[in-house]
Amino acid sequence: MELPDVDDKKAGNLYSKTDLLKAASEFFNDALPRMGFQEDHFWTNIRIILCMICCSFGCYAQFVLKFPKDRIYIGVCVAGYFLFSGLVAFIDMFVIKTSVICIKVSGQTVFVDVTMLPFSQDMEIGLRNRIGPKRKAEVSYKTSVGHYFDSDGYLGQEEILAEFMKLVKKFEKEHSKEATEKKKEK
Repeated sequence: MELPDVDDKKAGNLYSKTDLLKAASEFFNDALPRMGFQEDHFWTNIRIILCMICCSFGCYAQFVLKFPKDRIYIGVCVAGYFLFSGLVAFIDMFVIKTSVICIKVSGQTVFVDVTMLPFSQDMEIGLRNRIGPKRKAEVSYKTSVGHYFDSDGYLGQEEILAEFMKLVKKFEKEHSKEATEKKKEK
């Protein structure tokens, strides 16, 4: 696949993990939909609905209920707010994790992760999805950020896209292997 027309991404500080991850994630969010990868908004929509419920509890308690007489209802609203915000935190921690975009690859929902460990020069790009309740398919590639960024802080779009496409091919290969194993088991 050829590189789509995307603005150059620049990290403001080459020593800042946040700036480096931001440039990479902005690139993936701009480039992948333009390359024909279909975005999957399911988990994002779930998060938005849960956040709307949290805000509804907060607004109802703040603007409708009066403190001395509706003390029990205010307590219920506070508990509801924390319950639903806990669900949002659970989804962020165990489902979305470090995903910058969720796309479809071979009909499967795949999270594109971009991560860096603290005080490390290595950036890891990965693809992951859930195949079943216990089994996951994951592929990743880790290399120095110097492979992706030049000395001025500009992201080398060709390099990062080439590594991403290698990961997609590897993921498709492993996914087809998993599918054939499932058919053999039946």
